[in-house]
Amino acid sequence: MEEYSEIFRAWKAGNEEEKFVTGWLFSGWVSPFKQTIEELTAYTAYRSVGESIRNKYAEISPHLSYLFFSLSPEQLSFVERTLPPYPYVFQMVLEGKNFSEGEIEILRKKIPRNPLKALGIIREKEKILKKHDLIPEEYQLILERQKESDWRDTQRLLALFYATTSLQIYLSTHNPLAPIAYLMTFPIPYQTFKYLSRKIPNKKLRSYLDKISLAYLLATSPTGMIISSLQFGLAAPLISRLIEKYWHSDFFPDLIREAIYETQVRFSGLKPTKFDEKKIRGELYEIKINSPNLPASAIEKFRDEVESGLVEIEDPRKVLFSPFALSWFRRRVVAIKEGSEVKVVDKEYIKKLSQKEGIPEREIERNPGKYLGIDLLRSKGVAYTRDIIGILPCEVEEALVYKEGYTAILGKKADEIMRRSSSYLYNSSF
Repeated sequence: MEEYSEIFRAWKAGNEEEKFVTGWLFSGWVSPFKQTIEELTAYTAYRSVGESIRNKYAEISPHLSYLFFSLSPEQLSFVERTLPPYPYVFQMVLEGKNFSEGEIEILRKKIPRNPLKALGIIREKEKILKKHDLIPEEYQLILERQKESDWRDTQRLLALFYATTSLQIYLSTHNPLAPIAYLMTFPIPYQTFKYLSRKIPNKKLRSYLDKISLAYLLATSPTGMIISSLQFGLAAPLISRLIEKYWHSDFFPDLIREAIYETQVRFSGLKPTKFDEKKIRGELYEIKINSPNLPASAIEKFRDEVESGLVEIEDPRKVLFSPFALSWFRRRVVAIKEGSEVKVVDKEYIKKLSQKEGIPEREIERNPGKYLGIDLLRSKGVAYTRDIIGILPCEVEEALVYKEGYTAILGKKADEIMRRSSSYLYNSSF
């Protein structure tokens, strides 16, 4: 985190409004601020929806963390008012607890997408949190649901592996009994043990069955275990990183990207529905924000832009912005500040804004900070932007809508603060 030390010092030195603006502006490319906003908005969305949606959302959201479940109402309010870097939130929770360095390192780890690795990390975190009495009962239930979900994901992957292996055996032997014998001697008995261990509530008996299933796996298919460990433990996360890195390159034409995105959605257990922009726009307009930390003017500004169509709504399956995200809030550059001049890069949006708001285009170009979002680009400095929200229509749509709408309103608050004082846009040290 040394590379961000100057930014962290700037956040710490400011008053609450200055802290909030710093956290928002740098969240685009400083990961500790981004993580705070992702987890704050996910937690708030979780709290704001009904139980059935909440439970499903808890299974699939990568942004729900024990940290926010461990914050007091006063601490949570402070985070919402100041958007601190994530290590600061971490320290707020750990304050007064006697953790070893190794325990702190484990708690800082993100839950990986690889289901086999995820199970191991979750167990380690759970053990440490229980030891220090830092795992609320509610979050314990979430961990159980996540483990169950990860187990189901693993079963889907293994079913595909077993089916492929069975087909290979049949093609090499031309004997229909050969793949049946393979399934009866290894996958079916092994998976039966694993299924029973998941369903039995007694933890000691469950642990005993897990040991039996592991012994059976080692005895019947030691080579298969090694291969599976390499596939799921090494190949899967490597492939995941490569997909993210080259997602927008020529290596992934649209047809391949669509297939990858559809596959990961299906493996998550979600059942996407037809994209209905009007419905999602209505849901965004109707979200209820009851926080005293968010001004009514920021909420109304967001609603006005949603209603007028100035906030763009995307279908993740069509845009394919990210290989693994079910929803997002992002901003697209409309104009860039270059010294004392403003360079417009999205004239179509300027024209649309002019028509919707009845403001001359020239006025918007002269005073973009008055009418557009204000952001800080790492390489180009101050930029004036517009809001884009991506929502996958599915069983947890209400939670996704709340998360991204709430994120957009945080941005509107930051814009308001910056409009009141140009000093926020920023001193030369950045």
